[in-house]
Amino acid sequence: MKIIFRSIIPIALFVVLLSIWIPNFIVGSVASADNNAVGSTIGGIETGDLKGEELKALLTNAVNDWHTQNLTVTGGGTSIEVSSSTFQFDIESTVANYENQVQKSWFAFWKDTPIVHLPLIVFPSEIVKNEINNVSSWDTDLTYNNVELNAAYLKTDPVEAVVIDVSVLETDRISLSVEPMPEGAMGINELVLALHDTVIEPQMAFSMIEKLGDTINLANREAINFVASNLYNAALNINAEILERHSQNVIPSYLKPGLEAKVDALANEDLKFTNSSSNPIVIKLIMEEGNLKTEIYTPAKETEVDVTVSQDEQIQPRTITRYSADLAIGQTEQVQEGAKGLRVSVYRTAFDEQKLVSRDYYPPVDRIIVKSSKQPEVRTPSENLNNDPAYQVDLDGDGFPDTDATNGNGQNDESTTPSSGSKNPGSNASSNSANDDAEEENLPPGSYYDKGGNLITPK
Repeated sequence: MKIIFRSIIPIALFVVLLSIWIPNFIVGSVASADNNAVGSTIGGIETGDLKGEELKALLTNAVNDWHTQNLTVTGGGTSIEVSSSTFQFDIESTVANYENQVQKSWFAFWKDTPIVHLPLIVFPSEIVKNEINNVSSWDTDLTYNNVELNAAYLKTDPVEAVVIDVSVLETDRISLSVEPMPEGAMGINELVLALHDTVIEPQMAFSMIEKLGDTINLANREAINFVASNLYNAALNINAEILERHSQNVIPSYLKPGLEAKVDALANEDLKFTNSSSNPIVIKLIMEEGNLKTEIYTPAKETEVDVTVSQDEQIQPRTITRYSADLAIGQTEQVQEGAKGLRVSVYRTAFDEQKLVSRDYYPPVDRIIVKSSKQPEVRTPSENLNNDPAYQVDLDGDGFPDTDATNGNGQNDESTTPSSGSKNPGSNASSNSANDDAEEENLPPGSYYDKGGNLITPK
């Protein structure tokens, strides 16, 4: 009896514990089943407790929304947009794979339902792959894999392209220029860094404003126009098709007239050109000891290009005279030195054919001088006599200068004009005031002037 009793106790204890554990386990299993794969996602979309057709409908709606936005692929200074609608998805197989992973075997009823994150199954898109393949600086397969991965998770962020070493494109140098940096140019280094190693694919357009973006705000007008001019000159030398170019209308200190360009983002004045060759080109900009070195490379040179600038006419400057009271009498200053104006024509020869590229006009710079507006003081003869000490002579002894008796013309008034042969000391003083003693010393011996001013010479 003791042996039987001892055997029954452990069994009874096990039954009691089992009766307590089984209900709790069943409750937990039911709760887990009710929250079927809570937290799981397909293509970044939470599945919740949906299954079958409901889950397919959820994913179909998400894909349709994603198709409304294009994908941007960027890398190595080049960006393209690919249509998201070219990607097609195998939703049926995706849902089947999902349900297979979250389904539990009947004998594993004690395990929790697994949480899974699956991508959508994407059908390959040859259209997208060809668009990527058109960018010679990208690795086609690796870049396409990145794009397809974004599609599998319905992402809309820009896709980073896998850029190959652009040095493989730098076989032939088809353009080279070295120009000194102009005075007052600020922010050139920022522009150079943003434009360096830019790859332009065949038949692809280049826009300086679009390429620089916000970087253009880091430089002043002189720097922007300097870089734009060097790019324009390079584009002419590679036979690029010029889509948009604006002249500065001022002869710069660099390059030749007709080869300069202006870019103004606020005025929407851009520099645009198309790579019209069948090979990609690489733009390289380098600052060296105050000079900007501009180079363009390509895998294979297609033709020789010659650019000619013809000076059609020289326009002489005008001279503009201004007056100022700040200058002394007779003083003249040059405020602005004049410069000749020009009319030029730019021609380009490629494939043995010469074409006119542009005609530009550079107005002359006027010469500006400033003269004194002050004039010398002009006195009347009577004022000259009255104020000149040499004429203030009192021969008649009345205490006043004898010139007081003259009128405004320096002649005697009628009231004091003596008749012929009359004696008039005042008249004698007036007529002889200019002769004085020096003239008397030169008279013939014994000669003299009488009071009437008459020369008396002894016989």
